[in-house]
Amino acid sequence: MKLRLLSALLLVAACGSAAPTPTQPATPVEVTPSDMTSRPPPEDPVPPGQKALSPGEEHLALCRALIAGAKAQQDLVIGQAGAARTIDATLVPFNELMRLLSNAGALASLMQSVHPDQGVRDAARACESEVSQYSSELSLNRPLYDAVAAVDVKAADATTQRFHMTSLRDMKRAGVTLDDAQRTRIAAIDEEMTALGQQIQQAIAEDTRYIEVTDAKRLAGMPEDWIALHKPDAQGVIKISTDYPDYIPFVTYAADDELRKQLYIKFRSRGDKTNEALFTKLFTLRAEKAKLLGFATWADYQSDDKMLRGGKAAQDFIDRITKLAKPRAKRDYAELLAQLKKTDKAAKSVGDWQKALLETQLKKEKYAVDSQVVRTYFPYEQTLAGLLDITSTLYDVKFAPVTNVVTWHSSVKVFDVTRGSTVLGRIYLDMHPRADKYKHAAQFTLLTGVTDVQRPEGVLVCNFPEGSSLMEHGDVVTMFHEFGHLMHHVLGGNQRWVSQSGVATEHDFVEAPSQMFEEWGWSHETLARFAKNAQGEVIPKQLVDAMNKSRGFGEGIAVVQQMLYAALALQYHQADPAKLDQLAVLKTLQAKYTPFAYVEGTKFHTSFGHLVGYSSMYYTYMWSKVIAADLLTPFKKAGLMSTATAHAYRDKVLAAGGTKPAADLVADFLGRPYNFKAFEKYLAGK
Repeated sequence: MKLRLLSALLLVAACGSAAPTPTQPATPVEVTPSDMTSRPPPEDPVPPGQKALSPGEEHLALCRALIAGAKAQQDLVIGQAGAARTIDATLVPFNELMRLLSNAGALASLMQSVHPDQGVRDAARACESEVSQYSSELSLNRPLYDAVAAVDVKAADATTQRFHMTSLRDMKRAGVTLDDAQRTRIAAIDEEMTALGQQIQQAIAEDTRYIEVTDAKRLAGMPEDWIALHKPDAQGVIKISTDYPDYIPFVTYAADDELRKQLYIKFRSRGDKTNEALFTKLFTLRAEKAKLLGFATWADYQSDDKMLRGGKAAQDFIDRITKLAKPRAKRDYAELLAQLKKTDKAAKSVGDWQKALLETQLKKEKYAVDSQVVRTYFPYEQTLAGLLDITSTLYDVKFAPVTNVVTWHSSVKVFDVTRGSTVLGRIYLDMHPRADKYKHAAQFTLLTGVTDVQRPEGVLVCNFPEGSSLMEHGDVVTMFHEFGHLMHHVLGGNQRWVSQSGVATEHDFVEAPSQMFEEWGWSHETLARFAKNAQGEVIPKQLVDAMNKSRGFGEGIAVVQQMLYAALALQYHQADPAKLDQLAVLKTLQAKYTPFAYVEGTKFHTSFGHLVGYSSMYYTYMWSKVIAADLLTPFKKAGLMSTATAHAYRDKVLAAGGTKPAADLVADFLGRPYNFKAFEKYLAGK
């Protein structure tokens, strides 16, 4: 079945290359990543005399079929010399080109991050390189730009006009109007930057480190269920990894300060063997590209089409938030130090590896919040079911399990998202850690929805404990956060133009819906729907109230820590790469923004994967949080489970995708422009 399916896909791609007449609308080329990741189980063996393709070869062949289909659409767009440049004859095949290329790139990005087969991961990286190279060629293709520019959209609807405008803008930003030599250099830079990004992310994903414990008494403080999952091996060694289900509970509960510090150092130095040198090359190329495009720094270039424009504006925002948070952070730190002195009277400072444990102790003593009690209400499967129930109620959707598909790993769950008899999209949940898998939590695109062509498909890639294993409440909040991205992708995925579908708004807005959805992980109104312990008892309102009171503690430190990361990403992309000492800048900024001293032996920046995807724009997380706080104001009045409010938010913000500027979407929902008032009130603890 695999071979016959692939042959059919290649045939479809080849058929798609037959160009219709200039006045004939383009026919979509039906080659989709779903054919690779979610086809029914194989039915027939490989026909005699035919060699079976390896999974990696099959992936690369599918990728190239998608690129071939895109190139056929490119020929169609450009090959209309003398013909009228209309929306149907030019913009429609241009959109189809972008859809096919998006499919190939999305599949490659996902598979290199999650697939257990090294051959597939390598093939996915090769695919991503080919997609990136072709994407760069497209963005620099002057005949393609001229073809799109020649289309008259004055009488078109607003979304088509916006698609036309942003397409031309993005090609100009890529350098299409530069001379031949400059365009050639930018294409080479883009190709090399893709390769460097892959190497950096691979180094992080494949760098799992361990500490070894031979005396079980040194696990004092750890939850019993965690200890039960960490039995000694035949040599009596207990291995504790830097993967989240090990690392987060250990630094939160382990009484052994030395072991916590050891694991912290290993966690904060992943990727240190290669990534510093790779980042230097990446920053150098980004700086060169920015200058070729007429910008002083990469930070200025990267933010030029965002809500917050320019490196100076980003730094001003970081300074504003830091000033607001510093007094609260100072108070938080003083409390941590006082807590530490209860067990170490000579202590003069708090180490970063001690922060989580001390916060846990303080919340238990000061606010009667025992994190080990809290986690008993959050078994993984039960929590996931609760999240699906809440989302279903809010957005009037259902999640129908899909079982007749083969995915990249047996633990992946698949659901169709439906409303009535309509299937809106499909989601995949890859939620648990395994070797060589992406180490953090993120929503990946598999398919970007295009009206009447393909439904949106998104993937949650996380690293949570499985089955009946208990989750930290912080993991619960993370699950809500990532599901916010997923619903944005699916609900916003019914657009005519692919570049407006799903989360296709300004990059510094995309975190706002997910930041906002975290709030549903903090309310008794919502938690009571699913948070129950082994005895079936619902999490008490008194406990949730205490959790919310304790939530304020440590928020000042959390905010300045985020500002450290934002400032680090920004300054790495404003400095001269030839003179940049990455570790020295990290040490300087850590002293400036946070109360915690640098810990010798760590190189946090080498595992800071956001420097690849978000580059200079890590401030996005806090900027989005400001907007999220404002978006929450109608819910604060009506209640988090107010379906009327949720439906208005769904329709005006999520379902609109990128059909309008983000500021307009927010204003449509709030009835006014966004402001800082709600966030400032939150940060002040009011």
